[in-house]
Amino acid sequence: MTAIVVDDEPPARSYLQRTLAAQRVEVVGEGGTGVDALHLCETLKPSLAFLDIQLPDLTGLQVAAALLHVEPAPLIVFVTGFADHAVEAFEYAVFDYLLKPVEPDRLAITLARASQRVGQRSNSVTEEVRPQDLTPVKRLPVRTDYAIKLVRVEEIDFALAKDKKVFLRSGDSEQKTYYTLQQLERLLPPDDFQRIHASVIVRLSRIEELNFLGNHSYSVTLTGGTVLPVGRTYYAELQKQLGIQV
Repeated sequence: MTAIVVDDEPPARSYLQRTLAAQRVEVVGEGGTGVDALHLCETLKPSLAFLDIQLPDLTGLQVAAALLHVEPAPLIVFVTGFADHAVEAFEYAVFDYLLKPVEPDRLAITLARASQRVGQRSNSVTEEVRPQDLTPVKRLPVRTDYAIKLVRVEEIDFALAKDKKVFLRSGDSEQKTYYTLQQLERLLPPDDFQRIHASVIVRLSRIEELNFLGNHSYSVTLTGGTVLPVGRTYYAELQKQLGIQV
């Protein structure tokens, strides 16, 4: 099995990596933030993701929910110094919950169960967490080359997938991210944002016009004049969210 380790404390990461290596688990990546966790899982496809709950940007629960859209989704194991999050963690379909410092014998139990689950995953269905079950983020962490930029959610107009990347647009400013649109659906407030196309999530309050283009094709015009496509499969739900009688 392969794993990633994400903790904002380097000594804790090092200890867990050594403990996993001793039990023949290959640690393929490490990081210190929730954004790191999402990027590592998206690119490396590990079997297991060992996450601290208290991360400096996203919470571990928000990361776990966003990772449900990674294919295949890793098994999430929280590693934390606080026992009071355990009940909440299991409500979000987290695979296991370990307390620091992790005891090798307890870790061996987790790994044995994980090995069995990984072998059965083709026949299993992952329980999903609905976006409304989470506390939405107020500032979205976006990793850049040398920093993590915190983008205020209320300033985001839309998210657009193009050239195999997802970009956030705020006014005239465009920010490249390492998120997928599916992950952003989990992180952005569902009452404010709506998926309207396979490549677009938009802030509903920015929509000024719903345009009928003929042949069951549609678009929206935003405040400022930007025009975005609306997919056929998303049109009925968009009408509902805008209060338009079908």
